[in-house]
Amino acid sequence: MASNSDSIYNVLTYIKRHPDRVTFKPLEYGNVVTMGIDDQVPVANQDLYFPVNRLSVNLMTDDFVGEYSSLLDYFFNMTQNTRPGYHEVWITTSHIVDQHLFLVEISFE
Repeated sequence: MASNSDSIYNVLTYIKRHPDRVTFKPLEYGNVVTMGIDDQVPVANQDLYFPVNRLSVNLMTDDFVGEYSSLLDYFFNMTQNTRPGYHEVWITTSHIVDQHLFLVEISFE
């Protein structure tokens, strides 16, 4: 599991900086944000983090959550979570080839 990845950080930063280039899926669950970005966006370690038509699920380490808490808070504020804060962050990624998208789903527990 590669949850301390600069790749994940860079993708999340890209999404935050370019929301006009992101497809946001309507909220289905109160603690989840689901997004897609064009699969032409350069991503380091693409095969590891965005496997073709498969899900990659990572529990982010406490170090990752602590170091990037302000970035994660940006996404947490998009949820409909009624609880204050979160303790765990799960990030699910995939390359959805037929839609030409990289899927990024963040779940806050």
